[in-house]
Amino acid sequence: MRSCYEQMEACFACGSDELKQLAVGPEWRVRYAAAVAIGERQDADYGDTLEAMLAIEDARPLFTQPVTEFVGVNGDTSLAEQVKPFQVVFPVPADEATQEAWKTRGRVKQAILFAVYAIGTANERLIDRLHGYIRDAGQDATVKAAAVRALGKVGGPNSLPFCKEAAAYDEWCTRVEAGKAIGALTHE
Repeated sequence: MRSCYEQMEACFACGSDELKQLAVGPEWRVRYAAAVAIGERQDADYGDTLEAMLAIEDARPLFTQPVTEFVGVNGDTSLAEQVKPFQVVFPVPADEATQEAWKTRGRVKQAILFAVYAIGTANERLIDRLHGYIRDAGQDATVKAAAVRALGKVGGPNSLPFCKEAAAYDEWCTRVEAGKAIGALTHE
């Protein structure tokens, strides 16, 4: 049996059928590599695989970045450089699976959504899932930003309200990607 890292490398050299199998395997690192490889291939034939990958990730716990304490100058807390170092502390004793889920923190979803963007097409089920990510208050900000970015390419008029909602979010990357998506969707 190949190691995790051998499987990750295989994602970039294997055929379509093997990549589809690796993409839905048990190891998140391999799924991440598969998402990147699928994005590089830009082949719409992977649409169902991307949906299956998102279903796997949606079933996993998502642990967002812990709240950090800002050290602002004259009350200004907008600069990232002002974030104090922090240590991750789990609210309950965490087993290895929980800690691995935290390490993922939306990375695989983000890579999958970048692949959707790279491919440039998506079915209605996938577009609805992207809409759901934008509205999900518990969703990681990186996932929201990647979802709204993908909607700018694969969405349609029904995606505009979701993009406009994302444009009002506090998180800077999501707002920027929402502005781009609104521009792309209104200039079709």
